[in-house]
This record gives sequence, structure tokens and C-alpha cells, in this order.
Amino acid sequence: MANLISSLSLYLQAAGGVGAVLFFAVFVAATLLFFPASLLTALSGWLFGATGGTLIALLAGITSSLLAFGLARSRLFPHVAKGAVRSTNLSRVLSLAQHNGIVLVLLLRLSSVVPFAPLNYGLGASGMHFKKYLAATMPGLIPGTFIYASAGATVSDVGVLARGDFSPLEMMQNTGVLTGAAVAALGLVLLYLLQRCIRRKMGI
Repeated sequence: MANLISSLSLYLQAAGGVGAVLFFAVFVAATLLFFPASLLTALSGWLFGATGGTLIALLAGITSSLLAFGLARSRLFPHVAKGAVRSTNLSRVLSLAQHNGIVLVLLLRLSSVVPFAPLNYGLGASGMHFKKYLAATMPGLIPGTFIYASAGATVSDVGVLARGDFSPLEMMQNTGVLTGAAVAALGLVLLYLLQRCIRRKMGI
């Protein structure tokens, strides 16, 4: 699998605009199938740079979020929706989301307490209003997307991402992007602290 991801990544990087479109499609399809969005976002940064990677991953992430929400709401995939809400932590989060709406979902997006795909499907199955979901999702995805894409842009070997060995510490090894790496590292620390805070408040 790692070799396949590495080969595909190198092809997409050499394909220019076509590669960006293909990556967008792969990102959306993969995250709908529960592939980690953080890893794909870091890969986007490696492929297209911090700025381009952020924009592509953000558009793909929003698209995937809206599709998952719609699929769960339409009950086209009821088993997926049921599987998403089977998690004790997610069930508790969804219960709170019905009362706190936009603010809670925004915090969940910022902190990544609940994985990307289960949260999307779960919120769709929860009965949350679409406008509230959209209002919290769009701004909530921006910081994390920028941080992971910026971190991915500093990784020298795509094999690190393909093997799942990516660590925020890797980005500090590239002195040519020290400022950007420091900003990304600070962002990761802030996301970690926010995640701990939300977990403590929700008791999860």
C-alpha cells in the first residue's frame, strides 16, 4: 500500500493541473470511506506546497463533509450512519451538538476530538440543521487544514507519509522553511491543548 501511495503521489505531482483535480477526487472519495483526512491533507501540502495544498485540501474537505452529511441525512447509507453513532464518545458529542449547535461543532472541527468522517456522518444522522452545520464546518476546517498542509510541505520524502510515519517533528528538520514550520508546530500545540480542554469538558 505504501508503494502504491508513493507512486500515485509522484504521478500526481508531475501531472500539474490534472493532478490537482485527480487528487481532489481521491481526497473526497477516500475520506468518505473513512481514510484519515489529516494524512491526505499533509500529502496535499507535499504535492502542491503549503498554499496550494491548503486550498485544495480545504475545498476537498468541505466537499466531503457536505456529501457525508447529505448521505447520512438521506439514509442512502443507513448502516454507515448507524456505525458512526455507535461510538460512545460520538454519541455524547452528537447529543450536545443538538443543544449547542454551531459553537460546539466549530470547536470539534478545530480540535479534531472526533475523526473527520465519523463526525460528518454522525452530524448528518443527528438531525442537525444544514445551515448550522455549514456555518461551523467551513471556518472550522481552515486552521487544521493549513497546519497539516504546511507540515506536509516540509516533508522531504513522500514515503514517510505513505507509511503513516508522519510526525509534526519531521517538519522541523527542514531549516529552509523554519518560520513556516514553527508556525505549524505552534498551531499543532494549540490544537492539542484545545482537544484536551474539550475532552475534559465533555467527559470523554
